[in-house]
Amino acid sequence: MTSSEHVALVFSSVHQTLEAEDLLNSGSWPFVLIPVPPSINQGCGLAIQIACSDQQGVEAYLEQHDILPLKAVPMN
Repeated sequence: MTSSEHVALVFSSVHQTLEAEDLLNSGSWPFVLIPVPPSINQGCGLAIQIACSDQQGVEAYLEQHDILPLKAVPMN
């Protein structure tokens, strides 16, 4: 995949990011824990990178567990 096929989910705290990571580890979506790109300038410094095609499913799954990202940023 090229970087334009990914989105970074930015969370408000490291704790929330790690909770999301734990949940996604039990799911079927591939993801990578990444530093928040400097251009975003929000969140806790960590983000979860997922495929754009998985965004809707991942966000719905996290929402079921009361974990909501601050924003989703396309990776260019």
